[in-house]
Formats: sequence, structure tokens, C-alpha cells
Amino acid sequence: MCQGMTQGMMILDTLRGARLQSQHRKPIIYVEYLENAPWNRRHQPDDRPRFCGVGSLLMRAAIELSRQEGFKGRVGLHALPQSISFYVNHCGMADLGADASYQNLRYLEMMPEQADAFITMGSKQ
Repeated sequence: MCQGMTQGMMILDTLRGARLQSQHRKPIIYVEYLENAPWNRRHQPDDRPRFCGVGSLLMRAAIELSRQEGFKGRVGLHALPQSISFYVNHCGMADLGADASYQNLRYLEMMPEQADAFITMGSKQ
């Protein structure tokens, strides 16, 4: 919330296990839903969002919850096609490919090392 309005929201699940081989079945925070308010998105290159970084702040909150739960920053999610670049290139998540059991959306995961790098990158900006 900012200026009395919802700027973004997220729904998390703590009852999932990691799929990455090196982390297989270790607990993760699963992001069921993450959304920016429409006025905070860049639809065109010259668009000026009202608030920048809402998605990054929400991902940081998911990582912090993962750490608080003892999951060491492990986070997973299924990404919409338009969001894959953000999660892979900006957040550093690993792309595990299309998931036929989940509408063929790509499944992405963040290991503890990736979570540390994401948090460190954010603190330098």
C-alpha cells in the first residue's frame, strides 16, 4: 500500500518442495500470485509507472519469508509468458521449463545463492 492504494499484492504457499535437483524436495516459498497495479507497469518503452520496483519488493518479501521459515531463500513459481524475462534476468531464477500439469506455464525456482545475489543487488540500487 502507498498513498492509500494497493500498488501490488502477492499470495504465498509454504507447503511446497523444490524441484531443482540440488534442492529437490527441500521446502520452498511458492508464489501463487504476484501482481503489480496496472499503473505501475511498463506497457510501452516510454511508459512511466507511478511506482517502480513493486515486483522486486514483493520478490524480496518472498525471499525474506523463505529465510524466516528456515528455507534459506528458496522460492518457486509458475510464470506468465510476459513475466519470464523479469524472473530469469532480473531476479536470477532458474527456468525448469514448461509444466504440463500447470497450463504449460514455465516453472522457475530460486536457490539460496540466487536469493542472496538478488538481495545484494537490490541493496546496491
